[in-house]
Amino acid sequence: MTTGRRLFQSFPAVALGLACLAPTACGLVTKVQELPVVERFGFGIEVPCDINLYQQRRMTGAYLQIAVGSAGGVAHYVTGRPSRKALPRNLVIEEDTIRRLRPEEENGQTRLEGWKRASAVPVAGLGPGTELPAAYTFNFRSQKIDYTGPLVVGQSPTATEIPKAGLSTITGPVRVTFTATDATGKTEVTDALGSFTLQIGYGTGRASFVASGFTADSGPALPFDSFSWSRLGLCAPRVVSSGQGTVRFTGPDGGRVGLLTPGLEPAALLSFEASQFAGTDRPGPPGVAGGVFAIQGNSAILTGVFLSQPSP
Repeated sequence: MTTGRRLFQSFPAVALGLACLAPTACGLVTKVQELPVVERFGFGIEVPCDINLYQQRRMTGAYLQIAVGSAGGVAHYVTGRPSRKALPRNLVIEEDTIRRLRPEEENGQTRLEGWKRASAVPVAGLGPGTELPAAYTFNFRSQKIDYTGPLVVGQSPTATEIPKAGLSTITGPVRVTFTATDATGKTEVTDALGSFTLQIGYGTGRASFVASGFTADSGPALPFDSFSWSRLGLCAPRVVSSGQGTVRFTGPDGGRVGLLTPGLEPAALLSFEASQFAGTDRPGPPGVAGGVFAIQGNSAILTGVFLSQPSP
């Protein structure tokens, strides 16, 4: 990523049309959203995409914050400080700071506990969680509300370690939760494990994500065979979308599966937050990537967490 380049983080652009009160205003918003640069950078608060000397000594990552009892969530960029044991020690999630996370052994599994009733256990199928980078199911309390959701954190690369050009292909396991509600109000939930491919174009500042090969651990079979998310944006170590890009679901025959109906109001909400993590050979390019995502429609919600495995 070139120095000084900035990315805007905002409410999903796909939902922006809901705020239109006049046809002319809606038409203007539609035209603006069709501009490639605006689609890439989004709208709203400016978030710098440079890694300063303080940040590159810290962790980077993503958290899908879900209020307990809810199906959807909000993806957040996460920073923090690791412990001497190369595990999360302090985490900063939006305005919440969780301190003094410490490892505990529970049934042969590493569990983290800390302030604000925080606890974390490794996500099944995404590694043991005994060293960074790691994926956890993370729980904590804020403003008397209990939250849960997948958390992925690792050591941040430095600004000079992130390539300025070239293409990187990263693969690994992905775990998804699919919640579907039919016309009668009946809800079914599927938890499944699959694999992902994340392609990062450093020169273009774009990335794409594909997940497939799912095996359901619980619930009915998924109504799709794979899904893809194109035109994700790069922001230093981050790979992000606050509504930009195109999501496509496909069946076994390669045909499109219409889980998100185009033009339906309220529109689907899309969020993708991921980070590249420092490699084992430093200085050097990032070696691992992981993150979270949420695709929230009216009758179906798909959330997920992914983390590639370090090269042997």
